[in-house]
Order: sequence, then C-alpha cells, then structure tokens
Amino acid sequence: MFSHKRRSAIKERAKLMGRMVMLLTDGLYTKSYDQFVERYSNPGDGPDETARIARISRFEMRFSPTCWYEATASLAENAQPWICIEGAGDDCGVFISVRVPDDANVPSCPLVDLHVARGAKRGHDAGAMVRALQDMPGWRGVAAI
Repeated sequence: MFSHKRRSAIKERAKLMGRMVMLLTDGLYTKSYDQFVERYSNPGDGPDETARIARISRFEMRFSPTCWYEATASLAENAQPWICIEGAGDDCGVFISVRVPDDANVPSCPLVDLHVARGAKRGHDAGAMVRALQDMPGWRGVAAI
C-alpha cells in the first residue's frame, strides 16, 4: 500500500507531466522545428544532423534523481506532429503518446499506458502514475480506444 506522502508525490508529478504535455503540444502547434528545438532541447544536447533532417527532437525531462522521462517529438513536414514520452527510474514503464490534430481547437487527448520493455524492470511508481494520468480530464488509456 502506498503511503499518503508517496501518493501525493505521484499525484503532483502527474499534474506536472500534464502541464508539460500541454506545453509540448502547444509548441508543436505554434513553433517551427528550430524554435521547438531551441525551446525544449536539453542544454548542450541538440539534435544531430540525421535528427534535424528527419525533424525529430529528443530530450529528457527529469523530475528527480530517480525519476525521469525520455521524450521524442516529430515535426516532420507533411505529417501529423507527435510526441512520445517514456518513463524511466521510478516511472519505468509509463508510456505517453500524443498525436497533434491539424486543428488547434481539437483536443489532443494524450494516450497513456504501462509498457515495460523486454528486459527492463517496471518502476515502483509506474502503475500508480499511469492511473493518475488516466484520471486526468482528456487523458485516456489504451483500453479506452
């Protein structure tokens, strides 16, 4: 059973992730690839030439020394923008994906699921984090599709 303190920390992390996904989604709507990279890339770790040609940006979002997420965003020309965010550490197994609709007035409805890669160990907060995100308005799980 989770302690109240741990449950609160997971809930706060889910709220922060929700806000971050909204910011990233807005960035995919409103920014060019170069502006997006400048805004969201980790300092000193911009995309290499191959990623630039493909118009892909990869970056890390660190919540604590034991909990972080690896994000990949695509702003490929003539394709629907998307972002994929994978949890690591305490949240290993949390998998978030967002396809950005063409119309900015249509909600993006992030999809969240628990997916642990073969050979990886599920993070001890992963299941609770997935549930906390799925409980947020506009978020859905794979079973809801």
